Amino acid sequence: MLQRTFLSPLPGICLLGVLLFSCDSPTSNASRAQDMPEISEEMIERVTLSNASLHAFVSTDTLEAIARDLTHYFSATNEGRWDDLLRHFPMHKKQGDTTFLKSSKEALIYWTERGVKNRTASAEVVYASPAFTDGDQKVVLLNMQLSHFVEFHPNYDGPRPNGMKGMVESNYGKGNAVYKEAPLVPGDSLPLRYWEVSGLNRIWAVSHVDSAHWCFLPPNFNESGSASMMGANAMVEGLRHRRTNDPTAEQ
Repeated sequence: MLQRTFLSPLPGICLLGVLLFSCDSPTSNASRAQDMPEISEEMIERVTLSNASLHAFVSTDTLEAIARDLTHYFSATNEGRWDDLLRHFPMHKKQGDTTFLKSSKEALIYWTERGVKNRTASAEVVYASPAFTDGDQKVVLLNMQLSHFVEFHPNYDGPRPNGMKGMVESNYGKGNAVYKEAPLVPGDSLPLRYWEVSGLNRIWAVSHVDSAHWCFLPPNFNESGSASMMGANAMVEGLRHRRTNDPTAEQ
């Protein structure tokens, strides 16, 4: 039985949102600690554009700007710079809502202090849709090869990580996540537990029509109380275009 206690629309918070569900039983077997090498601390340096398989339907300048801002978004999440992360949420849809900003930052701090970390190691864009007009914003659907970790450090005491397969896959794609445990560190009573994500992952890039600053929404944003962040027509157009023009759309 899943019980929702909090789920924010922000991509970075949505990734933490898997913690805010309690699970009665695990849905995935863990790779045992003795079978696992030490987990690396690799951090993304920049979002890249595929040389071999890029299918882009926006200008090179626009795609490079999106990749640059997406790099800033991932880096802010990796480093726990929450004010910078929140700048990549489409606040033109919640202009002046300081309560939202305050509660979102508090949630990020809360779970980070309790041993949860989202870490992106690499991202390579393989598809970018045209920019669709959606009221006061532009919308581009991206698809990328993503390497990402949802880590639960030894001081974490929330719902069992190995019972979060459905929520992790909701954010990162079905079949993309494997639960693992790294070896114990001297002095710790619990190993580093984590979900390793590797595979194709979609994300929505949005920008105000009068701005060159890009913000981001996870693929399931409309399931997390954020349906107002994008109109249904733009979403349908983006998904339809990807089905027709992205060779990886069936994966």
